[in-house]
Amino acid sequence: MTEAATSNRRVFYNDHNCPVRNVVAQIGDKWSLLILFALVDGPERFNALKSRIQGISQRMLTQTLRDLEREGYVLRTVYPEVPVRVEYALTDMGKEIVKPLYQLVRWADDHHEEIKQARQSYDEKR
Repeated sequence: MTEAATSNRRVFYNDHNCPVRNVVAQIGDKWSLLILFALVDGPERFNALKSRIQGISQRMLTQTLRDLEREGYVLRTVYPEVPVRVEYALTDMGKEIVKPLYQLVRWADDHHEEIKQARQSYDEKR
């Protein structure tokens, strides 16, 4: 995101240098926020996460955890036990990102009914 040369309006480029596309889009997907908030309570094993996040498939949980690990928000720890135990936890950066996201979630909770009414009103006009 950079300032346009001819105005004070920002230009959102379609490349890896745009923080909105490169960073925010990852945590703004359907499942990432839910996983991050589930991990706020502490480390979790895969099946525990899956049971807490209703509706997520095993494949989607696996992929989203990999994405969050790649981004540096989640740490995957494998314990050399029989059977092998794997836990997922927030990294320091993951703990840091959930702080401003709490504000978004609180806002969504505070405005949920208002948004549902706006959607219904819009749909009725169509």
